[in-house]
Order: sequence, then structure tokens, then C-alpha cells
Amino acid sequence: MRKLIVIGMFLVTSLILAACQNGLLNAEQQSVDKIVLHKMKSFGQVIGNSQLEVTDKQTIEVFAEAISRADKVSGIADVVDPSFRVEFGEKEIYLWVSADHGSVMDEADTHTLYTMEKKDAEQLYNFLFSNDFLD
Repeated sequence: MRKLIVIGMFLVTSLILAACQNGLLNAEQQSVDKIVLHKMKSFGQVIGNSQLEVTDKQTIEVFAEAISRADKVSGIADVVDPSFRVEFGEKEIYLWVSADHGSVMDEADTHTLYTMEKKDAEQLYNFLFSNDFLD
């Protein structure tokens, strides 16, 4: 009986956690060995020689979780050019980040914007700052 309760609680927790993800990155994309960041000039146009490869698993996980936890903004997105493009394998995500705010957008769906939690934006900003990747 006790095992059934534990299994039931595990299943409920798993469902709640799965419902909190926005679907921007699937499990395979979240577990890549490398992400690549590019500084952006405009939508679809990267700044030459502005590539940063990240292979640290913990840092990749921070980016993946921040993107997966971002909340969808209602309406059609009308935004300035993105600051960065992040490549998770074949998946490309546009990223806007400051010390206390962050937004992401799927490169394949530029009409939908997602806003990050403040703590996630801070973590990404601190990483980019510590790697001299901010202007």
C-alpha cells in the first residue's frame, strides 16, 4: 500500500513538472553535448566572429531550463532584433537578456515570444558577462 502511495505521488509530481515546460526544447535538444551562441546583428544575421561554444553540461542545463521554463506571452510578438541566437543541435532559439529580464523566441516561430523568470535571466546574464560575451 505504501509503495502505491509513493508511486502515485511520483506520477503526480512528474505530470506537474511536465506541464510547466513550454515545449520550445524537446528532451533530445536539452541533452546536447554542446550549445553555440552567436551575437546577432538582426533577425537571421549573426555578427561575424561572434561565436561562443559551450560544452559544460551544467551550463547547458542552465540554458535549457531557463528556456523551457519561459512563459508564453499572449498576442503576436513585435520585438527589437535579438541579442543572441542559441543553437541546441538543429534547434535555434533567439535570446534577449539583461541583468533582470530575459525573453526567448523559437527561430521557426517568430510570432510567439516567451519571457523568462527573473532568476533565469540573471543566471544567463551573469554567464554571458563572465565570458565577455556582452556588448
